[in-house]
Amino acid sequence: MYTANALTQETIFGMADGATYSGMLCLGGDGKRYFFSQAQVDGQPVSLPSEHFASREDALRGLATAASGARRATAQE
Repeated sequence: MYTANALTQETIFGMADGATYSGMLCLGGDGKRYFFSQAQVDGQPVSLPSEHFASREDALRGLATAASGARRATAQE
């Protein structure tokens, strides 16, 4: 977890393909990269494939994509 080195933190909530997601979005200590210290989809913890994101928008897209993919994987089981 990188939160000790975060310059800022914000809680993100959203929906993607019927899945609800949330995460703690952090701006890294270098002031250039974003990461999630934690993320959940439908109340279950998830890990994101990319540890750092170049922009806030990329990070939000990454979490929404993970939520969408997690929902599809659950629906197929």
